[in-house]
Amino acid sequence: MEEYIARLLDLQDLDRRSDRLKADLESIPAEIAVHRKEMEGHRTRFSEFENSLNSIRDRQKKLTGDKADTIARIADYKSRLLTLKTNEEYSAMLKQISHAEKLIDQIDESILEAMYEEDETVQSVQRAEKERDRALKRSEAREELLKARYTELQNELDKVIAERTEAAGRVEPKYLRMYEKARENGHREAVAGLRNGACGSCLTKIPAQSAGEIRSGVTFSCPICGSFVVWTSDSSL
Repeated sequence: MEEYIARLLDLQDLDRRSDRLKADLESIPAEIAVHRKEMEGHRTRFSEFENSLNSIRDRQKKLTGDKADTIARIADYKSRLLTLKTNEEYSAMLKQISHAEKLIDQIDESILEAMYEEDETVQSVQRAEKERDRALKRSEAREELLKARYTELQNELDKVIAERTEAAGRVEPKYLRMYEKARENGHREAVAGLRNGACGSCLTKIPAQSAGEIRSGVTFSCPICGSFVVWTSDSSL
């Protein structure tokens, strides 16, 4: 194998490591975002139950106030009975008192229903609070691990980039430009083996004569993707 190819293979190996590290680094913020979104879902769920509970308690207060107002109205009606002068007025007032008393019964039923509903909602709020707190602990712990992993990967990437700069400096500029151009065109295997008589990078069929030369140790530049095609231990015609 020609020396510049060996150097390009070293460079390519560093680029592969760099690509993997960058991909891993890019995935971490997305994973953190997923955990934060999940956490926000737990907060929203807890808030909805809490709002529901507050609404029930507000309704109870209003019902209690309505009952007090109705009781006061009945007392007023009864006091006015003594001042009425006709049977018609007296009968009408009794009807108002009866209607108000029925209204109190309805309010009492509504208050009782609200109390049962409050008990159930309190339990739901407590469960949602526990779920939220557990999820928060898990999310915070996972995020800390991900942040630590991010720092670890970034440090490793910095080292690989430094090694890559040094390795690129050992490659002749002409071959380095060809290598970089192949990578810029999207071909990560800028130095590829011959696979079934084709370029291992873009799968373009190599002429038989050129394939034979590659097998004998000659480096071939693919006219389609620009990759260096060489004979490797798993190459085939």
